[in-house]
Amino acid sequence: MEERHYTIGLAGHIDHGKTALTKALTQIDTDRLKEEKERNISIEPGFAPLHLKEKGLRVSVIDVPGHERFIRQMIAGVAGIDLVLVVIAGDEGIMPQTKEHMDILSLLGVENAMLVVSKSDLIDAEMKEMVEEDIRSYIKEKSYSDAPLFFVDSVSGSGVQELEHAIEQRLKDIQPRDPGGDFRMPVDQVFSIKGHGTVVRGTIYEGRVRDSETVHVLPPGKDARIRQIQVHQKQASSVVAGQRAAINLSGVDVGEVRRGDVLVKGKSAIVTSTIDVVFKNLNDLIAPIKQRGQIRLHIGTEEVMGRIVFFDRNEMGDEEDEVYCQLRLEKEIVAKKDDRFIIRRPTPVETVGGGKIIDPAGAKYKYGPDTIEMLMQKAEGTKEELVLQSLEKKLWQNQNQLQQLLGAEGLNIVIEEMISTGQLEAVADGFMRATDKDRLLAEVLDALDAFHLQHPLRTGMNKPQLLQQLPVDAAVANVLIGAWVQEGKLNVYGPSVAKSTFTPHLPDNWKVRMEKVLEVWKQDGLKVREWYTYGEEQNIPEEWMEELKYYLIHNRTAWEIDSKHLIYRQTVKTAFMQLYDIEPEAFKLEHAKETFGVSRKYLIPLLEKSDREGLTVRQESLRKWRLTPDQYFK
Repeated sequence: MEERHYTIGLAGHIDHGKTALTKALTQIDTDRLKEEKERNISIEPGFAPLHLKEKGLRVSVIDVPGHERFIRQMIAGVAGIDLVLVVIAGDEGIMPQTKEHMDILSLLGVENAMLVVSKSDLIDAEMKEMVEEDIRSYIKEKSYSDAPLFFVDSVSGSGVQELEHAIEQRLKDIQPRDPGGDFRMPVDQVFSIKGHGTVVRGTIYEGRVRDSETVHVLPPGKDARIRQIQVHQKQASSVVAGQRAAINLSGVDVGEVRRGDVLVKGKSAIVTSTIDVVFKNLNDLIAPIKQRGQIRLHIGTEEVMGRIVFFDRNEMGDEEDEVYCQLRLEKEIVAKKDDRFIIRRPTPVETVGGGKIIDPAGAKYKYGPDTIEMLMQKAEGTKEELVLQSLEKKLWQNQNQLQQLLGAEGLNIVIEEMISTGQLEAVADGFMRATDKDRLLAEVLDALDAFHLQHPLRTGMNKPQLLQQLPVDAAVANVLIGAWVQEGKLNVYGPSVAKSTFTPHLPDNWKVRMEKVLEVWKQDGLKVREWYTYGEEQNIPEEWMEELKYYLIHNRTAWEIDSKHLIYRQTVKTAFMQLYDIEPEAFKLEHAKETFGVSRKYLIPLLEKSDREGLTVRQESLRKWRLTPDQYFK
């Protein structure tokens, strides 16, 4: 069953029961000592796995105590959170921080939310009704106004099972994040571990990444190689969008990466300090937002000071209209079109609003309506931009899929132009961004590099295994593999795929011992011992003897009698050719025994193998030749 990865966040006022609810759902206490947090490179204790009954659902719960930290995590939010539980203590009701969190959720466009009234055993039925009415009244204008409401008590367990069941049902209806697109992970924690080096933690915004791959650390522009990945204290070979991960990096020092940096692959995210945005403010502001007023931007896991620049006003009060404007920042950030953000005012401190990026590479514009019109057009996007955005989210789409999204008018012309300019490539009756095809090839070559390093004796990786690593349908992946074979990048050997530059070979660290094994094994002729005993004599591990066996069989050096016995193929061929020269029609057991010079212990398995292989056929006391040894051993 295909796994679906989700992250659940908990919002709410301090001491309203978020940590207790996390423990009730996951049986994990996320309030642990700092020393315990630093013992391994796994997920920080504020993140706990939620084990649901539905097979294939993989869920992380984020419990982030503390006002400022939650705001940062919420904004990492559109990247990391698929479902939000807004926790309100039944004995206190909506508090200031609850309101701020609710406002942030709405500004970020969150629709998948559940309202959880905690400590419900402390209030009676009448109070429950009042609390629910108060909550419903506050969120009626929010993006999640129809969110279901639950009463739970984490101490007694009342309502917890019902909430867990509702979470499971809701997640089944939420489309998991598409693992396609360029990998991106905002970093929210950096530290080092003796013997491991630099470790970063974060939630995968989009795409996927595998062990041993190279990623870029932006804005610094450093390249790093992934040494190890952990998901909830367990080692993983890869992670995809929606998962929480700890990644051990080589090639960068702990001082060269910081919270707010982003791990990326590809070039879809850019480094910028000027962004064009569509912005919406909150009601009940302490004071209007002034032209070029100082702001604190929260985006991903980054927070940075800057100024807001309007092009059609000098200040913004409590208006609810969206405004097209620009943010000019004091330092560079990593951003993409449609990324969500929150703006807070440094003095007096308050959340003033939020919105989304319409162009991460803004420039200086004149004040006036012409600039507003230009920004509105940017927000809508050209056909070319929409095609690229759509293909970034889902790497491959056919014309019908693009047409449903973008409409038919002029689409053929746009696609033809984009193919001619090298932006798109036609693949398997559909289309991909050219950069994605190149990136997938790089990922395939990286995966094969790792496989060849681990299995130098094998002809290549099993093709179905390789196809599973490509984040597109198997039919599309097959076409891509075929294209790369035609381009000379890959070779296919039956069910295996290899880099075109790779040739199976004895591993360097075992080569001398394996050559000694082969020498003794060949000298034994037809009287071979159990295969693994040869390795024991040279202190070669059984797993490497298994790899050597695979290598000898597939390059037609060995003839496999059974799972424990191999014979040098040339020795077998010579023996059967001698027997055929003496008895060219048929032979008895005695003839073979005399010619081969072996006892029945070795002879019977050898002849039974020749029957199975179609070299001979047994008829009572005789064996007739079905093929000549030359034909069979050619």
